[in-house]
Amino acid sequence: MQLAEFRVQNYKIIEDTGWVPVQNLTTFVGKNESGKSAIFRALSKLNPSDGEGYDGLKEFPRQRYAAEITRTDWPVASGRFILSSDEKRDISAISELCNEVGSVEVTRHYTGTYSITYHPDVGVDLVTPPDLIYSIESAIEQVRNLVAPEGKGDELGRIKEGLLSSLEEHKGAVPVDGQVQKRHIADLINAIKSRANEPWQHDILDPVTEPMYRLVRQMEIFEGLMAANRYIIEHLPKFVYFDQYSVIDSAIHIPTFIATLKSHPDMPGLRATNCLFRHVNLDLDQLDQLGSHKNAVDDNPVIRRQVDERSILLSTASNLMTKKFKDWWGQRRIRFRYDIDGDYFRVWVSDDLDPSEIELEQRSAGLQYFFSFYLIFLVESGDAYQDSILLLDEPGLQLHPTAQQQATRLFERLSHQNQIFFSTHSPFMIDLDNLDRVRTIYEEKDGTTKVSVSEWPADRDSLFPLEAALATRIADQVLSGGKQLVVDDILELWLLQAMNYALQNMGKTGLSPDIRITPAGGTSNLIPLALMMSTHKKPAAVLLSGQNIPSAALDKLPAMNIRYGNGLLLYSSFVNRQGAGIEDLFAPDLYHRCVKDIYPDLPLGQVSENSPADRSEERGVAIQVADLVERRQGEHFDRWRVAELLSDRICESPHNLDEETVDRFSRLFAEINQLV
Repeated sequence: MQLAEFRVQNYKIIEDTGWVPVQNLTTFVGKNESGKSAIFRALSKLNPSDGEGYDGLKEFPRQRYAAEITRTDWPVASGRFILSSDEKRDISAISELCNEVGSVEVTRHYTGTYSITYHPDVGVDLVTPPDLIYSIESAIEQVRNLVAPEGKGDELGRIKEGLLSSLEEHKGAVPVDGQVQKRHIADLINAIKSRANEPWQHDILDPVTEPMYRLVRQMEIFEGLMAANRYIIEHLPKFVYFDQYSVIDSAIHIPTFIATLKSHPDMPGLRATNCLFRHVNLDLDQLDQLGSHKNAVDDNPVIRRQVDERSILLSTASNLMTKKFKDWWGQRRIRFRYDIDGDYFRVWVSDDLDPSEIELEQRSAGLQYFFSFYLIFLVESGDAYQDSILLLDEPGLQLHPTAQQQATRLFERLSHQNQIFFSTHSPFMIDLDNLDRVRTIYEEKDGTTKVSVSEWPADRDSLFPLEAALATRIADQVLSGGKQLVVDDILELWLLQAMNYALQNMGKTGLSPDIRITPAGGTSNLIPLALMMSTHKKPAAVLLSGQNIPSAALDKLPAMNIRYGNGLLLYSSFVNRQGAGIEDLFAPDLYHRCVKDIYPDLPLGQVSENSPADRSEERGVAIQVADLVERRQGEHFDRWRVAELLSDRICESPHNLDEETVDRFSRLFAEINQLV
């Protein structure tokens, strides 16, 4: 069966998720306490691999418990499953009603009972005591109206008298509050049939039994449908739920484990350990005897046989886990060895790069997690790989981001055999190429859990992992791109692109077409971004203004092999102003006209009108204008508005640019091309 949709109701903080469509691999994203674990645990108990049922006292919504828990058998988890061709064939053979059925809806309630709906819908009513009573009353009426053939009146009269008495007796014996059994109807049919010995008697009494036969037929159809229901429940996929609490300890003190298991069998930490012993094929009685040989005589044949048998079991289970984990893991070859030393059970691990055995707890947290997860999956699914759905609650939290991305690729591969649903709030486990497989879990204002299917929620906290994943994707594309020119902000990008267009329109050489301009989003980000680019071994140049650059940032540039003439450019190299920015490369009148259009009342006479070649001030023209705007108009200078207008005018009339501006940008682009 393939799970197509699920629904969770009446569980902890969940009132009703609605129907949530799922695929072979589905990611559930949400912040802490949003209800991810509650959804997974409720769904897992639809057919749990660990056998744990619902507990209304602990799991029914607390605020409704006192008033509502006893009102009805509340539904919890529902699943809509698509049947395989073999399953369609099987249920068609079991029940004639299911010949056209292609999918089923299964719901489990707090009592553990199941309800099943078939699609397309099928159904047959259960034969009830009123149905049987009605059939008997109809038979009584028919008997009273029987007419005898000529000459048979007296004989028929005796038959009618005895039959009516028998029917009334059967009617009185119908269990009004009980369930009608097939034998009840069979006894009734026999009571009528036994009155007929001659052909004419059969001819007039057979019609009386027809309603009873219809009830028998109805019961047979109902029994077939019930058998189909049992088939569906027996063939439901096993739901294997796994969370961080199930990670195994590599050194297990056996007496403590046995005592804890007997006193608190539901403790989450015991689950993986119990699966480990089941995998080794050791039960509790055997475990109690594991250390008994310590004080026994060495040549005791009984003890010797127990020790040998135990060693074989451990070796066989170790080899089996090693082989299966390799096929499943698909990375370096990991070897496991199970060992019992007195009262301790240990798991030793080695690999093809380092044959030295190390305790499992000394290996990476990621390996411990996936070993424990796979062990539980292997044991609780009973090796029925295609019959399991894996629910992984926050997998890989201890993993490095690159390892988390590798884990999602592993889940992708495993999902071809088993459906996998995992929850996360890590952006590194979100596949942006398959956003249709992402479901967002969030809290409503009333505190209940909802699942977003067709639209994203308004809750930014819930969406933040998606935003971070998108930012990571963009950053990766930027860092791993081709030749890079890193600038301070997006305004410089606009103006550089505008001047590049203008120069090319004039037939002059602009920026090389394979150079990508990347705004750093501020001077504080520029140096780290350039450093990350250098680690990617991509050609990069850094273009800096001389204003507000921290000296510590400039000190870092030589260590990154970025210095003037070797990856570093300053606007001040092209104008006579130490604090020059990109605006200082333009003719003053062009920039001032744009400022005037944005700030018509600004007295620009206080700003230097000298050409860039004659300027000697340390402050750039944009800084001077900003000071004037704040001082005279008491508002913040919108530098971006002026830059936007300037870039538009450059693109609209590139041939109106003065020669000095064109020359300065030509030299700037030539040096950029040479550097990268």
